[in-house]
Amino acid sequence: MAHPYCDGIDRRGFFKVGSLGGLTLAETLRLQALSAAEIPAEKRNDVNCIFIFIIGGMAHQDLWDPKPEAPAEIRGDFTPIQTNVPGMQLTNILPHMAQVADQFAILRGLTHTDPDHTAGYHVMMTGVHPGVGGNFNRNKQDNNVHPALGSMVSKVGGGNGALPPYISVPNFLNSGGPAFFGASHAPFVIESDPASPEFSVRDIVLPEGVATDRSQRRQLALREINRLEAAAEKSSQTVQAVDVFQEKAYNLMTSQKARVAFDISRESQETRDTYGMTSLGQCCLLGRRMVEAGCRFVAIENGHWDTHRKNTMSLRDLLVPALDQGLSALLKDLKERGLLDSTLVVLTTEFGRTPRINTMAGRDHWPQAFSIVMAGAGVRGGNVIGATDSQGAYVTDRPVTPGDMSATVLKMLGIDPDIVVHTPVGRPVQLANGGRPVHELL
Repeated sequence: MAHPYCDGIDRRGFFKVGSLGGLTLAETLRLQALSAAEIPAEKRNDVNCIFIFIIGGMAHQDLWDPKPEAPAEIRGDFTPIQTNVPGMQLTNILPHMAQVADQFAILRGLTHTDPDHTAGYHVMMTGVHPGVGGNFNRNKQDNNVHPALGSMVSKVGGGNGALPPYISVPNFLNSGGPAFFGASHAPFVIESDPASPEFSVRDIVLPEGVATDRSQRRQLALREINRLEAAAEKSSQTVQAVDVFQEKAYNLMTSQKARVAFDISRESQETRDTYGMTSLGQCCLLGRRMVEAGCRFVAIENGHWDTHRKNTMSLRDLLVPALDQGLSALLKDLKERGLLDSTLVVLTTEFGRTPRINTMAGRDHWPQAFSIVMAGAGVRGGNVIGATDSQGAYVTDRPVTPGDMSATVLKMLGIDPDIVVHTPVGRPVQLANGGRPVHELL
């Protein structure tokens, strides 16, 4: 039975300092340590990843793959603009990205076959199509039958610093789970919007009212209790092991480096304004802080892009300005800080939108062809890979599958995409499911 301290906080409750799908941070750290032996030292790498997922489906014709010669009902209301790379065009709702086009590459030939949001999340987060049958539930957005990229990096790529290797912000990303890798490779989820004035990372700071000297006294008391427990239970190592990782979780919670990384208020207001005081802008800024502190994979969600109606208004007035400002600021900031060569930035989505505008002035789901953006970590900027037909309907040059995208990300993070892992029942599974890296990026 847990005995409370005098202020009502019980000993075990004090150490429930983080939550990952029901696990405490202490439990997660323990599980990650148990699996650390599976990470070959030569697979570690200094490249980290900021993975931005646009939920709902980006309309490639209105952003990255303009079709100015197409009929009005195909090309939409936006016009092409020149970027700082000769011959490379974006649409006029991406003026900031046009100024940093030499820093990123566009893959215009992404393609898969499933127009369902839930399946689309899974195939783009994992590189693996979930299939028609099996145990995949299309009504459950966080269902994984294959580990997400962040979980792959956590298991095979290890960590560089005090922070967890896989972090998701501002919530759990759809299909971002570890599947058969187990909870030790689930993301540490920051369930808070860094654009909010009340933003804080739960469980990284000490509970309110617990001052440093009091917490230190509690740690001394805890060590003494642990010593007595260990003496009384020499035949069992369980209590000792659990307390080690409780203490490790406590150390993370009180780590100056971790506290600084998550404390976005340390940024100047000028910097925050440069990124934009939007959820996506501030998530990008927080992502930069986290990879700077050693997190290997930061997943950022930005939603509400399912533009079945009023596509022009939604993109122009509500959605694209934050993306244009936040992503361009991230690329500039990483470059100025000397971090772009060691940070892979990926902007992706579950599918594109239909070539033809519908009767509600919107575009519907279209997985046959769409665009993603990649930058940093050796990506050759100003590079356009692949092409679609005159209506943006089908890929005509250099198709790229979700498996290829996964293999590319893994390869650029120093992980062999052909690595074979095993499910709990011993079934061999290839990380990238046969995907091949897009070598034209480099």
